[in-house]
Formats: sequence, structure tokens, C-alpha cells
Amino acid sequence: MLPLFVQKKLNRLKRGLWASSLSVVPAPFRIRAKGDPSIAQEIACHEAQAGFAHGAGSLPLRTLLRIEKLLPATPIASAETGCGKSTIFFSRISQHHKVFCLDDRDGFESSSVSYFMDCAATRMDRVEVIFGPTQATLPVYKDHVPYDLVLIDGPHGFPFPDLEYYFFYPHLKTNGLLVIDDIQIPTIGRLAEFISEDAMFEEVECIGSTAVFRRTDAPVFDPFGDGWWLQDYNRRRADFSKHIHLRDGNRRKPFTFEGRF
Repeated sequence: MLPLFVQKKLNRLKRGLWASSLSVVPAPFRIRAKGDPSIAQEIACHEAQAGFAHGAGSLPLRTLLRIEKLLPATPIASAETGCGKSTIFFSRISQHHKVFCLDDRDGFESSSVSYFMDCAATRMDRVEVIFGPTQATLPVYKDHVPYDLVLIDGPHGFPFPDLEYYFFYPHLKTNGLLVIDDIQIPTIGRLAEFISEDAMFEEVECIGSTAVFRRTDAPVFDPFGDGWWLQDYNRRRADFSKHIHLRDGNRRKPFTFEGRF
């Protein structure tokens, strides 16, 4: 194994290349969209004019293209918390895309909302925007649909990503994707670790600092119950109770950003 300082330098280089323009790779080797052949070029043109990121940062285009390849070829319904480049992309691959985000257009120079609303590639006719803090909007939102894709990328402080997960997980279709960004943040990494051991999900892959999970056919965990003793993440760590403790060898190590990407 490489020394940690060497590994960090190498990973920093890899992250920089991953986030760079698609044009740095020779045309025959560039990753392409599965469904809409022009979307990558259109977003790349918008990046050239408006910048690669906005006020809240953004997912690399390569990550979005990789997520698309994990989705079915059929029409999908999707949702995300936060907004920006991902909103542009999902508006092109989804029949209906719900966006839960703050309206940061007033007095914020690099607005995430303006980034996608001012982009010619965005299909605004497919986008439903629910403005406001997700801590306030998600608990009262009543028009969820069965989702093929949910991206959690709103407020990052604990416990807000956990709260977003709570309000979305009952609505994910079997085989739908749950995507959690910024797992390098310890509390978000812990959420990803929990989900990776939960019966409702299987880990698909980590794309840099973005974790992708697929919904299994396991029953929905009762969102109004308790049942902590039924959750594998808890059972594998409950060595204080021989009746609950699960010794199946599947207790995963913590997500480590440097070790993965």
C-alpha cells in the first residue's frame, strides 16, 4: 500500500481529472450519455460559459453520466435536494423531476438556481421546483410519486441529510437508485454506511465522493414505528445483547474518502 501522503496526492490528481472538462479526454474515449446524445455537449458548453460550479458546488458531469448508465432505459421519475448542474441533467433524462432547494437568486452572485434556470439545456417543462429549506418543505409535501432516482444533496449539516432520507425512502421504487453526495463528510458517510448494510438497499458503487445504492424488494421499514433491533447496522454492533447481535461477518468498515477515490 502506498504511504498516505502519496495516496492523498494521487487521489487529489484523480479528483481533479474527474471533475475536468470532458474535452481533456480524446473523443473516442469520452463517456457519453446513454439516452440523449447531445446532453453532455450542451452541459459542457454551459460549463464553459457559466463555470464548472455554482454557489453550492456541483457534481462532475462524469458522475452524472455514470449515474445515468445505472438507470433503466425506460422513462423515469426523479427528485433531488439541492440544485444546479444535476438539475439540468435530470431534466433531460427524467419525465418529471422534483427539486427541493433554497431560492438563492436574491443577492447571491453565483446562484445555484440561476445556474440551471438560465441554461438553455434545461427542460423546465419537466421540472417542479419546491422552494424553501428542505427541513420545512419535505415534512409537509404530499405529492410524492414512486421514484426511480433520488439524489440527496441538500443541507449537509447533521441531521439534515438523515431527515431528507427519512422523507424519501418510502417512495423509492424497487430497483430505484438512491444517490448520496459528499460522503467524505463524516456524518453523511455514516448515513451511507448505515444504508449500505440495510436490507432495503444494496450498494452499487461509489463514484468519487458520491455513493449509489439500489432499492431491493425488502419491505419498507415502518417510518412511524421503531424496530431498531431489526436493522442490520444495529444488530451487527449490538454485542451487548446475544439475542440481537448479528455475527455474519458483514459489518463494513467506515467509508474513507482517501481510501476510495
